[in-house]
Amino acid sequence: MSNKLNNKLNTFTLSGLIIGPILGSGLILLPPLLYNMVGSFSLIVWAIILSLGFIFALIFGKLAALFPGEGGVSLATKEAMGKKYQLLTSFYLICAVFFGPVAVLIIAAQFIQPYFPNVRLELLGFYIYILTYLLLLIKINFLGKLMLIVSSAITLIFLLSSIHIILNINEFNLTIPSISIEQFGHSLIIVFWSIVGWEVIGNYSKEVDDTKTLTNAVKLSAIVISLVYILTTVAICFGAFSKDEDFKLVWIIEPLFKDYSNVVLASVSTILCIGTLILFVGGVARLISSLKLTSYTSKHMTNNTAIGALNFLSFIYIITLCLVYIEVLTLENLVAYADGFFIANAIIGLVSASILFKKGFFKNSSIILAILFGIILLFSNIFILFVVLALFIFTYLKK
Repeated sequence: MSNKLNNKLNTFTLSGLIIGPILGSGLILLPPLLYNMVGSFSLIVWAIILSLGFIFALIFGKLAALFPGEGGVSLATKEAMGKKYQLLTSFYLICAVFFGPVAVLIIAAQFIQPYFPNVRLELLGFYIYILTYLLLLIKINFLGKLMLIVSSAITLIFLLSSIHIILNINEFNLTIPSISIEQFGHSLIIVFWSIVGWEVIGNYSKEVDDTKTLTNAVKLSAIVISLVYILTTVAICFGAFSKDEDFKLVWIIEPLFKDYSNVVLASVSTILCIGTLILFVGGVARLISSLKLTSYTSKHMTNNTAIGALNFLSFIYIITLCLVYIEVLTLENLVAYADGFFIANAIIGLVSASILFKKGFFKNSSIILAILFGIILLFSNIFILFVVLALFIFTYLKK
């Protein structure tokens, strides 16, 4: 019995599995990207998204605790809206994970390519995925401990680097530029990537001892993630950096790491991206397995790894990487497509929550977030909007 409990995730190991992956590629991609787009207005965008993200995390953590299982939050949708909507939200998430992880692979490859100048970006991404695949075969409790150590180290690097810059700011001059509604909506769509991940936490709910562990891990992780993003953004907006060229994330860690900054950032970026892949690919593999679509995708290893679904997803990623290689897809396409499906999945989860929670904070917050996410979705790629709507209509009409 004790051996079985030792194989479970506790609050800290589950937090390790959450913090690094959800920070993931978002931390290395979004703060400089958004600042270069809208300048100090990024403070307002981050304030909105992180506030929404914190409440979003609490809602999905609550749903995961109420409906534990490999199906994750889709189990709550099944309870609230029926089997066909469970399949719809599952397909939205699966579609998102067709594109999102490949975007993460390309982002990681971009940071390490200077050290492998003769290797194609897509091939580097493939090598990173092979490493991720092998890690996904490890027992989940060991993986949680490993990610806890890594997440803690990386979180400290960015927290200490940002605090060091903030403490050396002589004066806080804030000029908020005016931007158009289109720019604002596009900014929200891009930064939504930073709160993607809470949807798949529920897929790991069978790996914890009790629901209290799950809810505590979600709260702790949400606080740490918000703090890292807030301090990094403040450091970028107020730090004494050159205004003559686009901001580079390496500037954040240069005051502390000097000549080793590029190596540290390349290492951190790769590790964060692998962590993101572990969370998403592992979580969605569990979801696909729980749907019992075929006997093969339902197969598990003795350590509970959903090997059939994992192999299916791996096949999809190889195809998607090939499409990037022949320039049918770009990094921007991948992020936009993934975000559209992630938002659609999140909206159904929030509607489910508004039905299941009878009153109070969680019910009201679910309704408000569903409306706000719906507005953000309208700024998404037109092709993705069409697919999202077509799948919804098909589900609605299906008996």
